[in-house]
Amino acid sequence: MVEKKIETPQITMARMFKLETDQALQLNADFLEALKPEVGNYAVIILTPNTKIIRIIPTTTDKVYKISIDIGQLTPDFLKRIGTLFLSLGLRALYSTGLCFLEDTCVFDGYIDAEEFDRIDIKKLKEDILTIEGITGVDISILEVQ
Repeated sequence: MVEKKIETPQITMARMFKLETDQALQLNADFLEALKPEVGNYAVIILTPNTKIIRIIPTTTDKVYKISIDIGQLTPDFLKRIGTLFLSLGLRALYSTGLCFLEDTCVFDGYIDAEEFDRIDIKKLKEDILTIEGITGVDISILEVQ
């Protein structure tokens, strides 16, 4: 009897690296092909220092906007309100995360492809975010390919 080999789909890819200062991490062709977006040839790399997890997220352009929001007091409907605002503007986050360091000190970061910002008035976006209850500050910065 011949044993039939069953091919299982590949759901993850992995590669080991030695972490050294001034040593570039290189991804092989299989990784790059799996990572490459349908349109464009860019990615944003996001490190979350407290979990030590790195995310590599494909983007369509060479620029990503980072929206950092200081939350003086986290309200139960914060995520709903920020989600509704982004949805009304047609903004889709590549990635977002939030963290509360203490009961009264929370932050939220969202990364958005520059293509999404073509039709957005950034000054008005900041003003709209600041109207959300509990928000004490907002900063929008740009990450670009160097």
